[in-house]
Amino acid sequence: MKIKSKFIFNLFLFFYLTFGIYISVNVGMTTDELPNHNIGILNIEAIKDILGFNDTGYSNLEKFPWRYKGSAFYYLSYIYLFIVDLFFRFDEYSESVSRVLLNHGLIFFTFFLSAIFSRKIINLLIKDRFYSNIFLIFYLFYPYLIGHGFFNNQDMPFLCAWILSTYLSIKIFLKILKNNNISFLNIFFISLSTSFLISIRILGILILLQYFITFIITSRLINESIYKILKIYFFKLFLFVLLTFSLIILFNPIFWLNPFLFFDSINQMRNIQFGVCTLTLGNCMDALNLPSSYIFIWLFFKLPLLSFIGLILFPFIEKKIFLEPKNQIILGSILLTIISIIFLFIFFNVNQYDELRHVLFLFSLILLASFSTIYFFSKKMILYISFISIFYFTIQNINMYPYQYTWFNLFGNFVDISKNFEVDYWGVSGKNIAEKINNNDQILSNMDKCIYVSPIHVIKPFIRDDFNCVKPFFSIYPKSAEKYILVKYMRNIRRENPSNCELVFTESYNLLSNKMIMGEVYTCNQN
Repeated sequence: MKIKSKFIFNLFLFFYLTFGIYISVNVGMTTDELPNHNIGILNIEAIKDILGFNDTGYSNLEKFPWRYKGSAFYYLSYIYLFIVDLFFRFDEYSESVSRVLLNHGLIFFTFFLSAIFSRKIINLLIKDRFYSNIFLIFYLFYPYLIGHGFFNNQDMPFLCAWILSTYLSIKIFLKILKNNNISFLNIFFISLSTSFLISIRILGILILLQYFITFIITSRLINESIYKILKIYFFKLFLFVLLTFSLIILFNPIFWLNPFLFFDSINQMRNIQFGVCTLTLGNCMDALNLPSSYIFIWLFFKLPLLSFIGLILFPFIEKKIFLEPKNQIILGSILLTIISIIFLFIFFNVNQYDELRHVLFLFSLILLASFSTIYFFSKKMILYISFISIFYFTIQNINMYPYQYTWFNLFGNFVDISKNFEVDYWGVSGKNIAEKINNNDQILSNMDKCIYVSPIHVIKPFIRDDFNCVKPFFSIYPKSAEKYILVKYMRNIRRENPSNCELVFTESYNLLSNKMIMGEVYTCNQN
């Protein structure tokens, strides 16, 4: 019976992954995907240059402003797309656009993998396979993470690498707790995962803070001084540092000719100045000068209710949870990591925009902590909450596709979301808007007119060839006498329309009591 149920569950996971990959490649292209794809190409060309296959690749990367932007995930993409290209391509699009869309399948796989390793962590905590599987289903149906899993080619692989690193580090510290041997393979895999994480985004260096927190908790549990433990494991620690740093250099060709540029990259990314504002509770909050409330406001509206229940129950169940030493290592380190990172982001006023995508990895940690807390409080409660949530998520996923990344929890009922919060800031609606343009009689009667949209690449690949004039927003001049078509997605929907514009249609869906506007299309006449 157990074998049969295990087979059915694994079959469900297989179909979930297959279907998820299939629908992900049909999602539109975001504003960042094509530029990130091009950064990956720059790194590949730099490698070819260093190896002697061309003459300009490294110098081009060296001059590039975002040269330190991690490209580790692109190497996986390069291999993945090489294999996929043997069997499939979107012939209707350019090669670069086709590769970006097909890469959605790999991104979705990283989301799926993050769920699998999160399940492994929760199972270490509760030692209950049934409830671990319930957690896995909850995670896989959570709309906000699914949405980012369709196309977020930086933050989702980063989240996956963080969870993998968390799992591998926990396994090592549990070995220290039991005084078991730490093998070379243990060191190699944690070094590989850590270096890959940091090579996606330099922010990944914060995983070392999580390791340190877990180390402190472990040293207290085994009642040994930090100095003594470091002395015992000095060689293993040295090997970890050496391997991790070496692999970081390997993953980033910009460091090959000068490894010490790594420290320059930390300084540059720490002081990055990128002035973007994010609509938050009706105010456009500047990324360079965020209030301390920013992160809490977005967490309040983006976390599932299960997380708030877990937070409320934790003080009542803390002693019971932490009676077992392994729970202190696992849950204690996760909780302190969440608190520490939020504090650091607020204290150092870290540049944030696009709601919470830069701390997307915290969502997995919060779900782990919340679910396990409720489990230890009451198995019946977590079962009911999970089933209700999964049912609710399923309906919303069907209703929202492909805009799950714009999901808000039930608290969103109390505000007009489209007017008060950033929604489709990445222009995912571009593809659906383009398809509606291609079949709209009013628009087609103005085929000879220019289409204005910013940025162009979120919509141009999907517009029929008959429209031979597509220009960016900034080329609209108020005194122009031309007639034209104006396309706006949510990030620029708040820009004031030029005079004499008529709304043709909106791209939207209904969430809770809100009409979520993703984009608008106008015909305009400046006469």
